[in-house]
Amino acid sequence: MNAYNLIIEKLKGVANLKYRDFSSKIANSNKEMLGVKIPTLKVFAKEILKADYKSFLKDCKFKYFEDTLLFGLIIARLNYDEFLFYLPTYLEKVDSWSHVDSFVCAIKSVPKNKDDFLNKLKKEISEAKDFRLRFYIICLMNFYLDCEHLDYVFSTLEKCDGKGYYNDMAIAWLISVAFVKFEGQTFQFIKNCKLSNFTLNKAISKIRDSFRVSRENKILLQNYIRKN
Repeated sequence: MNAYNLIIEKLKGVANLKYRDFSSKIANSNKEMLGVKIPTLKVFAKEILKADYKSFLKDCKFKYFEDTLLFGLIIARLNYDEFLFYLPTYLEKVDSWSHVDSFVCAIKSVPKNKDDFLNKLKKEISEAKDFRLRFYIICLMNFYLDCEHLDYVFSTLEKCDGKGYYNDMAIAWLISVAFVKFEGQTFQFIKNCKLSNFTLNKAISKIRDSFRVSRENKILLQNYIRKN
């Protein structure tokens, strides 16, 4: 039995059917879900990395929600060059927001190579679609939401808007995080942005739901909610 099949058998052994039934509706993946919690997948990823991870990556069938995410969690911990090598394969196989968000949060090498990865992102984000686009949006939020890159991030969001529900929701999420970090600049962006009514209103809703935003600002933001 090869490394991949052995891992699948182990995943099936720790699967939880109640968790599967609950999570499958949220993840909304077309792939079969076994019912393994993400913290458990992270443990598996660490164990595989200590063993023959290249065999697992080579043989991965991307049949399940879990083996797909496990592939991502493994390459997220590789050095930068290896990460870039396997990244296109992963992005071709993902079909859930969870495949993207959980993956980006686990990436270790991009913070050490921010300039190089940003150059790659700039070249590819304009043509990116579906969950590949969400990947780049979440990367902007996780790695480039700082003073140096804020203007670029905001201008890029306007260009990415309207390219699918999960991407628009990612934009709204990013703006809500930006508001907490850069209240003044984000307020100005909200006032003048060219985002769709849907995306802007979702962003304002997320900001107003945040416990880190003052009551006064939540009231002010109501003035910028657009009527559809």
